[in-house]
Amino acid sequence: MDSDTLNATRGLVQAILTLTTEQRLSPSVQSLCQYIYCKFSINDQEDNNGTCNVIAARSSLTEEVRQQKHLHFILFVKYIKLYIYPLLIFMGIFGNSLSCFIMFLNVRRNGYSANLYLALLAFVDCLFLLGSALPDWISHVHGELDIKLLSDLCCRFVYWFGNFITHLSAGLVVSITVERFIAIQYPLIAHKINTVKHTHIVLIILITFFFLLDSRVFILVKHLNDSIHIVLTCYNDTYITYERRDILRCSVESEDNRQIWVFIDFAVYTIIPFSIIITLNSLIIHRLIGAQRLRQRMFHPKSKSAKYEEQSSNRNISVSDQIVTEKNRQLRRSRSVPAAILPPIMFRLQKNQHCLRSTMKQSSISIESSLETKIRSHYQYETSLIRQTTNINNMRLTILLLFVSCSFLILTLPAVVVNLIMTTKVKPKLSTFKNNFSLTDDNSNSDTSSYYTIARLLMIVNHSINFILYFVVGKRFRRDLRNLCVSYWRR
Repeated sequence: MDSDTLNATRGLVQAILTLTTEQRLSPSVQSLCQYIYCKFSINDQEDNNGTCNVIAARSSLTEEVRQQKHLHFILFVKYIKLYIYPLLIFMGIFGNSLSCFIMFLNVRRNGYSANLYLALLAFVDCLFLLGSALPDWISHVHGELDIKLLSDLCCRFVYWFGNFITHLSAGLVVSITVERFIAIQYPLIAHKINTVKHTHIVLIILITFFFLLDSRVFILVKHLNDSIHIVLTCYNDTYITYERRDILRCSVESEDNRQIWVFIDFAVYTIIPFSIIITLNSLIIHRLIGAQRLRQRMFHPKSKSAKYEEQSSNRNISVSDQIVTEKNRQLRRSRSVPAAILPPIMFRLQKNQHCLRSTMKQSSISIESSLETKIRSHYQYETSLIRQTTNINNMRLTILLLFVSCSFLILTLPAVVVNLIMTTKVKPKLSTFKNNFSLTDDNSNSDTSSYYTIARLLMIVNHSINFILYFVVGKRFRRDLRNLCVSYWRR
């Protein structure tokens, strides 16, 4: 290093120390040694000149002691990134591909709008795993293979693609919930509303809306070249070290725009979907419980009426048998009567026969009416059985979709909350100095990064778990999967 460069470096370090004098005197960072991080952007369009942050080094400066703090947790998070991430990603790609294929077959066979939503949801989840989760894992394994850093266009496209896919996935879950609410709450008009044609219209509206909403990312995001200056000062500036690192990152250019976009993402991906899903799912569950109770109350009166109809039909048949027996008995008596008293007896007999005929006619009418009643009751039983089977299938589909929407709520909430905390609370440390955690023993940033890794893992699980939910809860899905496997092995 020549003298001019050395003098310039000394002047820069002195300027950094002067700039951060008030921060270094703060009680929260008082220590024998302090780390000073300053970021100076080298982009021409950058609005601010630079920012500095002071962190206290509260323990020994040796690398071994610093690495031992939170070692187990950090190693656990590291193994999650290296091994659990790819396992979930490839399992999710395989499962979503199968789910998408089976759901599209069901759409062609049955024409259910819910199957079309589920097919597109599986396709979108597969795109998320391929276009967002997999490149993130590859960049973690090998930093030089980060797609976002290849060019400014790749940076903008990958950033936009990740936001568009996640927002579309949330919109599809909301659409599925609304479709099930209409099917449960308004069953008489649901077949007119929940059609494949209307589903196509809803999907076009969702895709267009989120495309226009996320197109703003192309303007906000760009390649940013930052120059990070790290100054370690100890014992009242008697011992000073200096290090410079140039970092290329893909991020929102302005910090104000970044905060605005995070809140927009929080509203679109969390607040609005969560409010709609929780409200409609509560109404659906209340409706299902009420329908189950009504079905239980209606089951016992139907059985009593069926028993009463069976007893009345048996009673009519026994009466007709008694009439036929009485007629045969009178005919046998008439044959044994003498000829002298035959005319009055014959007259009486004809009269009795006339009465018997009328009685027989009435009994036959009653028998026919009882048979007709039995046939009608049997037809009503078959019709009710078909309706009950349809209701059972509808209920199973509703329960499956309830699991899908609830898993979305549970698995995506941590990622959004951690991202919001990272933006509002620790943004100076995390966004600017995230590559320099190993230089300091202040574990707040490292812990936040580890928590985000776990939250990101849950987000990947959300996009990978739907196949397992379909298989565990969906009886028809298991049957279709079995038929698909059998037809494949028979070839």
